[in-house]
Amino acid sequence: MRGKNTILLGLLILFIVADVFLLQRYASWGSNLEELLSFFVFTIFAEVVVLYSMYTYEQLINPFTIYAVFIYTAGFSFIRISAKQQPYDWNFIILLIISILFFVGGGLISSRTYKFSLKNIFPPLNQRISFTFLLTVLVISIGVFVMEIRQLGYIPILNLGNSVYNDLGENEVTPLHNFIVLNSVLPAMFFINYKKGNISFLLFLLLAIVSGFIILNFFSRQIIILFFFSMLIAVNYYRKIPVARLIMIGAGIVIIFIMLGQLRNASDKDDESASINDFLREYNGISKPTSIIETYLSLYGGVNFTTAQRIVSDAVHDGYYGYGIYAVRPVITILPINKATLYPSSYSSYIDLGTYVTDPFLDFRWGGVIVFNFLYGYLSMNSFKNYIGRKGEYYIVEWSLFIFCIFMCSFTSFFHMFFIVFFFMINRIAIK
Repeated sequence: MRGKNTILLGLLILFIVADVFLLQRYASWGSNLEELLSFFVFTIFAEVVVLYSMYTYEQLINPFTIYAVFIYTAGFSFIRISAKQQPYDWNFIILLIISILFFVGGGLISSRTYKFSLKNIFPPLNQRISFTFLLTVLVISIGVFVMEIRQLGYIPILNLGNSVYNDLGENEVTPLHNFIVLNSVLPAMFFINYKKGNISFLLFLLLAIVSGFIILNFFSRQIIILFFFSMLIAVNYYRKIPVARLIMIGAGIVIIFIMLGQLRNASDKDDESASINDFLREYNGISKPTSIIETYLSLYGGVNFTTAQRIVSDAVHDGYYGYGIYAVRPVITILPINKATLYPSSYSSYIDLGTYVTDPFLDFRWGGVIVFNFLYGYLSMNSFKNYIGRKGEYYIVEWSLFIFCIFMCSFTSFFHMFFIVFFFMINRIAIK
């Protein structure tokens, strides 16, 4: 208890010092009172959520601490440091507030109610068949990888001098690409097999290296983040990782995120910027002396929230309703129909990165915002409870997927993406 209180007290002091420093810093940039006050309110709420959840659940990684990243980013987005950012209207501000309150509310109710588990409709597999199934999936992903690399013409990680990132974006992929993305969680599943004594550590390491090589070649930071989350949660399931080490790992993930951005930048022959920060500041229209973290928060935070407001405003102006098509995207994805007619590009938070708050609003307006955010909070907390209650290895990957979806809220909504449902299905068949 004393150790926990010491950590929380240290965090509280760190938060206070950081808040004072940042308020002074942004005031010196010319931010007005409205921007500073909005930033302060959202930041304080994010910090309260972090401290409360760590005290209550005694876990650094829980639905609220992960969601606090979104809350803080929303607050930071009020500081207009990019030429691409626009001030928010009250309709969008209320949308943000309601989304946050009902996500947190759903999580709080879930934490105080009975945890549940969906009945497994697939017959349980014995350990040998489970491993064989996962190995078959890996072989399929290798085949898809070879097919896409042949289409691209070279192995990206070995040809950083080319315009790799642009070529990857232009390289046409099929739905089979989901097997490549699946490599972000396959190592965690192989690790579970190792801990069960089904395979040796060397075999696990070999399989993890193969999966890691595949996903590294696509320079997708989202996929690599999911890989780190799933492996971290898998290791922590069997042996709890100390808080200090988790913080170090988190810092390492941030550094890797930035380094991958540098690699992507370096692969562009036309880029002559001295550093990734200079390049991104110029690209983002930032004239303030931002640090690399602040630059990323603006590019992947402030600009995304501005995009979200534009999507919401356009939908209201045009009288556009999705009527649930965004919620059932995983089903529609596999149907042989023209997706472009169902998902107009002008309202696409996935293409334009308009944060996760837009899709529920597009589907059912305020009712969707309330219901879906409540469900996101409720279901993610339920998964977390099953994970820390050690109800089965199945919850390692399930909780990792919820972490990923919550962490990516500032980008777009991954809660209703087909590949997330696909991962759930593979996990359901192989692990439970």
